[in-house]
Amino acid sequence: MAVPQTHRALVLSSLSEPLKLTTLPIPTVVPGAAVVRILGTYVLPYLSSVLDGTLPYTLSLPMIPGANSIARIHAVGPDAVTLKPGQLVLCDQTVRARDAPELSILMGLHGGAAKGLMDGEWRDGSFAEYARFPLENVFALDEEKLFGELKYTVEDLVGLPANLVPYGGLSEIGIEPGDTVIVAPATGRFGGGAVTTALAMGATVVACGRNEATLKKMKAVFASTGRIKTVILTGDAEKDAQLMVAASGNGGKGADAYIDFSPAEAVASTHITAALTALKPFGKAAFMGGIWGKVTLEYNVIMMKSLRIQGRFMYDRCIVVQMIKMIEKGNLKLGEEGTGIKTVGKFGLDAIEEALELAKKESGWGKQVVLMP
Repeated sequence: MAVPQTHRALVLSSLSEPLKLTTLPIPTVVPGAAVVRILGTYVLPYLSSVLDGTLPYTLSLPMIPGANSIARIHAVGPDAVTLKPGQLVLCDQTVRARDAPELSILMGLHGGAAKGLMDGEWRDGSFAEYARFPLENVFALDEEKLFGELKYTVEDLVGLPANLVPYGGLSEIGIEPGDTVIVAPATGRFGGGAVTTALAMGATVVACGRNEATLKKMKAVFASTGRIKTVILTGDAEKDAQLMVAASGNGGKGADAYIDFSPAEAVASTHITAALTALKPFGKAAFMGGIWGKVTLEYNVIMMKSLRIQGRFMYDRCIVVQMIKMIEKGNLKLGEEGTGIKTVGKFGLDAIEEALELAKKESGWGKQVVLMP
């Protein structure tokens, strides 16, 4: 069978123009890299706002957008030791500078704190038939276990990043079995993933939001754990804090931790103040949301309770390794039954505009849109 020399990719050339389906040479494999055939990747609910500049992400154009992906290895560089062509893999878009690993970008999405990486080698993402990733960003998956024994599909595995991102924040603040974690808001893609992941880590979760129907469904999905409570936010910070404390069930002391995935439009919301107020002394908070600009915090509450607030951009490589273990061992279950996430749309590259529109429309927890090049 002839080896293909070209592939199709979606290219963003300008923030004022739509994505263009283009035929390009397949990326060349080089030392320290792997070229993969993309099987499936997800479309972020807010991606259209990134591509048109509404969300001011740092981008280098022209660029192939992308996200974390499930793929098969096409070719590996000469320095690869364990990765082989044909292997099923998870490809992580969080690329760290090799000479300054504390700096990272999101391939095909955000120049982060190391725009030089996006300007050069690691600009293009996974909205293509083939993509090149750093070797350290390609993780072998147990295909027999995942597809054979656990009966997962590519779409199920594509949903993995919704858990991986919050796992980075939850691990950063040291969540342990028996802890109580407030997730507010809990009804978006990553907030809902934080609920799933915290439960898999052995924590009790207080899931908060304004969408009563979504919270009711979420509680039903995870009822078997016996460790999920829900709070419908009223917008009154004092009242919401009281509801969170009561739901935490720690004798009125409050919760151990709070993880935040607030979207940009929640900049003036009161839930952050409420959640911090509902923490017990020496409680911890991880901020991982998409707010641009300033938020108001209760300085005296933070000081008097000795609270720790930790920002976290994505996660470290070891978090990916650990999450794969959790999934392959069955500690964290994927698919609609395990996570409540249903694939509401599967699209090819030629239907990207439809995919972007559906992802924006179906932005809440329990739904995902998948791109399958």
